[in-house]
Order: sequence, then C-alpha cells, then structure tokens
Amino acid sequence: MRSIWPRVVLGVALLVTAGLLKFVGVPLACRLPEGFTSSQRLAGEYRTLDPATFDLGAPTTVEAERDTTVVRTEGPTAIVESTTVLDLPSGALKSTYHYAVDRDDFSQSRAPSGTSVHDQHGAMVISRPLGAGTDSFSVYNPVIDKTQRMTFTGAGEVHGREAYGFSGTATGIVADPQLVAPYRSAIAQMAKTGDGTTIPKLLLEMIVADLPPRYAAGLATILPGLPNEVPIRFTVTDTTSLMVDKQLGAPITLAADQTTILNVFVDFTLVPVLPLSRVSLQSTDESAAESAHYMAANGRKLTIFGTYLPIAVTLSAIAVLTITFAQGLPTRRRTRRSPADMTITDQDHSRSHPVHPEPEPDELSRQ
Repeated sequence: MRSIWPRVVLGVALLVTAGLLKFVGVPLACRLPEGFTSSQRLAGEYRTLDPATFDLGAPTTVEAERDTTVVRTEGPTAIVESTTVLDLPSGALKSTYHYAVDRDDFSQSRAPSGTSVHDQHGAMVISRPLGAGTDSFSVYNPVIDKTQRMTFTGAGEVHGREAYGFSGTATGIVADPQLVAPYRSAIAQMAKTGDGTTIPKLLLEMIVADLPPRYAAGLATILPGLPNEVPIRFTVTDTTSLMVDKQLGAPITLAADQTTILNVFVDFTLVPVLPLSRVSLQSTDESAAESAHYMAANGRKLTIFGTYLPIAVTLSAIAVLTITFAQGLPTRRRTRRSPADMTITDQDHSRSHPVHPEPEPDELSRQ
C-alpha cells in the first residue's frame, strides 16, 4: 500500500504555516518601518490678548501641520521625530520632539545608548496597538510634559472607515522653552522691565480693575500681600479629541483646543491673571481623507494576510488530513477461522503424516 505519511506531513506543515501567518507574519507586517512618515494638516482659529480689554480678541484663521517621521531604527526600537508648525499672524511657531517607540505595539521603549529623547511617561505618541478597542488610554502632551487621559466618546465613520472617538482634557505649566519664550518676551515688553519671569506688583495694581471678572476677583484677594516683583507661570488647558481607526488603532483625525493663561505663583499656588491666547485646530477634510485612504489600503492587506490567507491555508490542511485518514492507515489483518475450517485443517494435517496400520491378530499370534 502506498504510504500516507507524506500527505500527513503536508497537512501538518500547512497548519503550521497558517499559524505563522497569523501570529508571526501579521505582527511583522504591522511593525513600524524605518523611514515611515505621516502628516496631518490642521486648520482653525487663533485668538490673542487684546490690550484694550485684557481679554481675548477676535479670532484669526490659522493653519498647522504635524509631521511624524521614523528617523532611525535599532532592533525593536524606533526613534520618532514629531514636528508641529503653527502659522500665526506673528510668524511660524515650531516645536520638535523625539521619542523612543516600540516598533510592534507603539508603546514607550528604552532609547538606544547615546540617544536623547523625551520621556513620554508611558503614554501614546504615534498610534494605539492593533485592535485596541474602546478602553481608555493616555496620550503624551509635550507642551505641559504630562499625560492626558483619553476616554471613549462613541463610534463613528470617517471617509468610509469605522472609527472610535476619544477625548481628554489636561492642565499644566508650559514646560517647553520654545513655547514659553514668546510669552515671556510679551510680558517683558508690557512691564517695560525684567525678562518675563516676573511681573511688577505695581502693574498688577494698575490693571486689576480692568480684568475680566473671572480673573479680577482672585487677584484682588491676594494683591496686598504680593512682593514688588511677582513670580509668574504660564499654564495651558488642553482638550484633545481623536478619531481612531477601529481596525488599525491609528488616528485618522485630530482636534485640539489650547488656552494659555498668565498666572502669578504665590506660596506654591497658581492664581490666574490674564488669558494670553487660545488656539482651536482640527484636521482638514482633505487630510482626513488621505489618512482614511492610507488606513483602508493597509487594512485590506491586513485582512488578506491576517484573516483570509490563514483561513484558506487551514482549510487546505484540514482537507488534506481528512482525505488522508479517510483512506485508512495500513494495518495487518488477522482472519478469524470458523470451527469447520479448523476441523478440515486438522484432518488435512493428519493426512500429511504416515499412518501405521494396526497389526492383525495372526501376526500377533505368530510373534
């Protein structure tokens, strides 16, 4: 009988191949590649302090672009550069940050020796893991050097892609020197003295009556006990919203609303004094369409190689093994003999030996 073991080996090999495609091939295909780049274009409004009212003035249309690039990879770690350029009426404001990201699940990774990166405190800076679902997560906000908790707000669709909405708000002291510098310069010009790290008490006394009520009451309470030069801090309240691709976990759209406030810093307490600016941005429709198209192309590849192909290979393996075992394994058959067969056999066996005849009586008597 022809051996079935080659077909058994083939079936097992197909099963192993299906497993490798699903659990090894897909993660490798989704790994953050060297040279990866993405861009999001945003548009919105910008409002700045009106010296006549000491409140925010009329909005101005502004644009921004956020580029994310993998500048280097080392094993499972990618060094990611994130650059945001905000085009303001006063000129472009640029900020650049570097992160060490795990290429497989996009979490924070240990930076290679000699490489300087920002500590993202374990929060997301580029994408969620594949199929992350609706669980809450944190994004890193480099402006205030804090994490920002994002909670699920509902499911939706963006240019044909199923997506999950998330939103979160955080407040903190502006930690980025690139962003602090323009505000310090403005305060120094307004005070006609100093470097913008303090504000004269005399100036605060002059403007307190003209401040919006939401700020005037708090400042008036502490004003008598302030020193001649009052330490100041700049804080940002940021509300970020994302529409994240349901299948891939990457953001399709981004919206951010940031308000910057001047605070006096007294006895380790921040007291808000003036709103300095507010910028509200969201991804342009064109940018969202490009992101959705990119997600769709990668989603199709993932579905083919992560679902359809493993299923097809698995079904082929099952078919090969089923047909093989249906034909039966080679066995040694034992024939059970009936009693009649046994009798005939015994008789035949007796005939195969010489028969010695009984001696006759005469012969016995002669002996």
